[in-house]
Amino acid sequence: MSESPHRPEDQPRTIGPYHVVSVIGEGGMGVVYAAEQLHPVRRRVAIKMMKLGLDSREVVGRFQAEREALAVMDHPGIAKVLDAGVSESGRPYFVMELVRGIRIDEYCDRFRLTVPERVELFVQLCHAVQHAHQKGVIHRDLKPSNVLVTEQDTKAVPKIIDFGIAKATGLPVSEAPVVTTLGQAMGTLAYMSPEQAEGSDLDVDTRADIYSLGIILFELLVGRVPLDPKEKGVPYFLSQLVSRDVPLPDTGERLGDDPAVAQSRGTDLATLRRLVRGDLGWIVMKAADKDRGRRYETANGLALDLGRFLADEPVLARPPSPGYRLSKLIRRHRGVVVAGAVAVVALVVGATAAGLGFVRASAASREAQAAEAQAETEAATARQVSDFLIDLFEVNDPMVARGGMMTVREILDRGARRVEAELADQPVVQARMMSAMGTVYQGLGLYDDALALLQRALTLREASLPPDDPEVGESLQRLGDIQRARGDLEPSEDNLRRALAIQEEKLGPEAPEVGQTLLSLGSTVLARGRPAEAQPLFTRALAVEEGTLGSDQRKVAAIVQELGTVAYYLDEYPKASQYWARAIAIRERQLGPDDPAIASALNNLGGVYYLEGRYDEALAAYERARGIWTKVLEPDHPRFGTVLTNIGETYIALGRLAEAESMLKEALRIKERNLSPDEPSIATTLKTLANAYRDQGRMREAEPRYRRALQILETVFGPNHPRLRPVLEPYAEMLRRDGRDEEAKAVEARVAGLRSEG
Repeated sequence: MSESPHRPEDQPRTIGPYHVVSVIGEGGMGVVYAAEQLHPVRRRVAIKMMKLGLDSREVVGRFQAEREALAVMDHPGIAKVLDAGVSESGRPYFVMELVRGIRIDEYCDRFRLTVPERVELFVQLCHAVQHAHQKGVIHRDLKPSNVLVTEQDTKAVPKIIDFGIAKATGLPVSEAPVVTTLGQAMGTLAYMSPEQAEGSDLDVDTRADIYSLGIILFELLVGRVPLDPKEKGVPYFLSQLVSRDVPLPDTGERLGDDPAVAQSRGTDLATLRRLVRGDLGWIVMKAADKDRGRRYETANGLALDLGRFLADEPVLARPPSPGYRLSKLIRRHRGVVVAGAVAVVALVVGATAAGLGFVRASAASREAQAAEAQAETEAATARQVSDFLIDLFEVNDPMVARGGMMTVREILDRGARRVEAELADQPVVQARMMSAMGTVYQGLGLYDDALALLQRALTLREASLPPDDPEVGESLQRLGDIQRARGDLEPSEDNLRRALAIQEEKLGPEAPEVGQTLLSLGSTVLARGRPAEAQPLFTRALAVEEGTLGSDQRKVAAIVQELGTVAYYLDEYPKASQYWARAIAIRERQLGPDDPAIASALNNLGGVYYLEGRYDEALAAYERARGIWTKVLEPDHPRFGTVLTNIGETYIALGRLAEAESMLKEALRIKERNLSPDEPSIATTLKTLANAYRDQGRMREAEPRYRRALQILETVFGPNHPRLRPVLEPYAEMLRRDGRDEEAKAVEARVAGLRSEG
């Protein structure tokens, strides 16, 4: 609750044990004061006390209902009730936390929040409303002035205040009389649902708050409410409220042509119209539908749909045409969608080649006649796999696809169902299909689907084939890959070692399959923190791949890049930079200068240059990586959080502190949007931002960032892990610069006591 200069003449000096400081605000039945509590703790609070003379049974009941409604809720987005009592003059009051914030619309404009940032803030508001609803409380007066934004640990948090006309739903919030008068509309007109306007309090449910949320979202997007009672008067407003649908936010009627509206959202009018014309417009119209039966059922449902918008996933508010769903898939994955489609097609050829390859490997050690018979069997199996895959693409026939092109995911889902149902009596073919499709699921980032299919394929092969059959080895290798991608490192290593043993025995130590499994095993061992053990695995993989006729240069580049990572972890920086430069050169020859894999190598190379003190070269590498990703990834992709952090760190080294601060704030925003709150990568950016503040002499801004970074790392690794060192050391330096030597000594002692790696 922001303080106001307004001071009523009857302002008391004390209210119970609290000393009144100033008037914050005044409503229909109460006055809110800022006050100070001295004992048992010293703190500022807000006190809402009933006005003099308003002691009717109805008003007392409403006041009591608000107090009890707030008391049953415990959510960071709702002002907390701390105490309650009756003043010496007999007026009831209750004490709340003092929320020092800015109303949500003013906050968004003051800090020029972009549309996605406004949506993210609004989603937090939805969660707070959901909590109130779960506690059986409807606010019934949600509006921007009742939502204040504060900053907690550098993060903006909206807080709902003023439950003065709240209604209980099924909970005994108060035994006082009915808090509203039948036939009287309760709420603020511009944000009021049609059913509230009709004045029947008995017919208002939680969807009234959903309507108000829709209007608030409309206003945050375009700067105006869809229908304003001030423009044509209350009678006209009420008639339109119950008969007219809320328009799309992008209509010229409400957005207008004022460039300042777009500028306060960090964009231009054309871009703003495009942003709110599609999914956001549908979401607003669903939330604020005049027919509450068509609104979102819950505030959480509204929040989830907004989350889908932010993630470029299909939203429920919009009719799900196939073209719309395909566009969303492409926006989320871009090149991956094309790669996935190509991979599915390639399976038609690859299945045949794989089957015949296994035969060639074993034919040399068997009788020619037996090998020939096996070859015929394998060829027949491969043809069946090919025919099945080709049949999957018949869904693009309009008679099958029912009106549009199906996405790669839909083709795979359909195929997985058919494989399970139609090939149950052919386990070898069934397993080969599941293995192939599981690999494509993995390429699309659908790890859970991939894991299920690859585990099923392994089970089928182990039940149908000898335990050392090369196809069992293939399943083990693919399963190990997906387990590593998911972070299941121990089972990944176990399966890859089993696969390697089978392939070396049955296919020979120089077979291409052995090279691939060596690469996979090395990556898993490296991820488990054993770079010295991973190095010979990568070296062997490289020798196998380079010794293969017609070796895959992209695979060579992948192995070389991993060798660079090993060298980096072993502090062999010149060797690391040589490996990464070689990987970049191979990929540029094979894939052109803008392949995303090149950006990853450039980002790694920049890290080596930074550690060697070659800051200008590091910055050039980072900027080139950023430029490549800009062409192929969405602006808020997590990889930008990483590269922007690296650029910010380099700016600090170059003394460009203001630029570093701006870059690191953007990196932090991207990471906090996309990653878990306890993701160590967030701690890295927080620490680097704290360094920027420290070097500018802004210790009070640096310290909470260091502390939050430590909290994240302690949660993930424990209090004595060496991963805490990169935060503890600069934090200690900050304390010394701030003249807090004793505190610095304590932190330095903690650094000295950290356990060694591994």
